[in-house]
Amino acid sequence: MAEPLRPVDLAQVDARVDDASTLPFDVPSPNAATTWDGRDVLWLGPDEWLIVGEAGAADEIVRALEAALEGRHRSILDVGANRIAVDLDDGLDLLATGCPIDLDPSRWRPGMCAQTVFGLAQVILHQRDARTTRVFVRPSFVGYVFERLRAPVR
Repeated sequence: MAEPLRPVDLAQVDARVDDASTLPFDVPSPNAATTWDGRDVLWLGPDEWLIVGEAGAADEIVRALEAALEGRHRSILDVGANRIAVDLDDGLDLLATGCPIDLDPSRWRPGMCAQTVFGLAQVILHQRDARTTRVFVRPSFVGYVFERLRAPVR
């Protein structure tokens, strides 16, 4: 059987701007994700987005955002060292054992994302498709999260 937890090497860039209309991508709805040039854009708050691309693309993402937002009050940071990304297959029931948000597939659907906690760890969840949930977790908590997902507390 294939491992249901797969670390994923990704570029991660955090963008904050007061005027979302100046962004070079369609702004996702709250707790939703969209795409921009083949990258995922996750809504983190009213003025904050996480842009996720393939490994090594952080500098390119930062340059594109800086060019698009030139002259605007903004914050654009490579945050790839801030979180480990893990793809979890068919794991919503496991995540639900330690997560306060409703992860029932009838309500938690592909394209949704949220900042929440899993057990004692802060995480960002991104439901990529019907089977795959991408979990972003701080490096210091990745062992804890892996252990908890492999042997959930009941």
